[in-house]
Amino acid sequence: MQSYVIGWFDMESEVTVAGSSVKAVFQALLERKVSQSLIEERVGVRLDELDDQDARVALGRFHQLWELALEQTGDPALGLHLGEQLDMSRMGVIGHIVFNNRTLGRALQQYVRLAQVANEGVAVSLRDQDGLAVLEWHCERPEYYSIPNMDRTMALAITRARRFVSEKLYLERVTFQHEKPDYAPEYERIFGCPVLFGQPSCSIVFRRHYLDYELPQRNPYLHQILTRHVERLLRRLAFRNTLSHKVKGIVSKHLSLGELDAEVVAEQLHMSRHTLYRKLKQEGQSFQGLVEEVRKEKAIRYLKEDRYALSEIAFLLGFSELSAFSRAFKRWTGESPANYRQNRKAKESKAKEDKVKED
Repeated sequence: MQSYVIGWFDMESEVTVAGSSVKAVFQALLERKVSQSLIEERVGVRLDELDDQDARVALGRFHQLWELALEQTGDPALGLHLGEQLDMSRMGVIGHIVFNNRTLGRALQQYVRLAQVANEGVAVSLRDQDGLAVLEWHCERPEYYSIPNMDRTMALAITRARRFVSEKLYLERVTFQHEKPDYAPEYERIFGCPVLFGQPSCSIVFRRHYLDYELPQRNPYLHQILTRHVERLLRRLAFRNTLSHKVKGIVSKHLSLGELDAEVVAEQLHMSRHTLYRKLKQEGQSFQGLVEEVRKEKAIRYLKEDRYALSEIAFLLGFSELSAFSRAFKRWTGESPANYRQNRKAKESKAKEDKVKED
């Protein structure tokens, strides 16, 4: 089975979601007796890969998982039902950060800033409207919108808020972008307020004074540690919007064709070579430096996967001959490709032996 869990240097322009979000739905299906092999085969994501806290999954794959979930459970309101389940063991890093703030207002401000880590396809905002606070979710493209995912996201937000903020958290109204479904009564049961459908965005509206509520179970130390981790993820996501990242994506796709000329890349980006060089310089980068970065990243990945001979790796990276690849790799890492692969195999073998001894 081909896997679609995405590494940071493979992401290119793919819109992604956090692996923890995918894992939550995956595990919910397992609890409902849906076959793990069926899920992995249909969605192209292995459960063990989602244990990596930095794992990213293509948004399209996540939506396929939801489609499978609705099909296998026969529950059109599955998103809502999962959202009203409070399981602390499945709360991701962002959830822990949000509910370890001092007040609800501070928590939501941080949620707005960090939301793209959870799902890049959804933009979140918080605004004041005539004494009411409006927490809003908006999908820029129709294909980014998933009804069961938005159902779960918003139901989960309220379930957790009533647990960590106040049981008496009353809402003025809730809105959804999708049209009114047959299971509409479930929305009013969960949210306890008027629910509007077919709206420009999804939103939760409540009285502004709730923003001053202090969160009773906050842990400042945990908040600080987790925030540092997420800030690192945010920086990586922000890099994806830079010209440098776009150049790396194009270079990555064309390396095996041989020497990649800056003119080709500039043309694909609809700019001149001079403009390309100038804009990269503004970002503190150079074209050749980015080509080197891509080659190094791919070389290390190919050597770790151990699927290709060294001569094949040299070809895939656009080197004219193996010796040129070997010289470049030694410049990058201080050792030859052959030694790097051999040393890695030795370390893996020793790790397995140590694990057997411990068992």
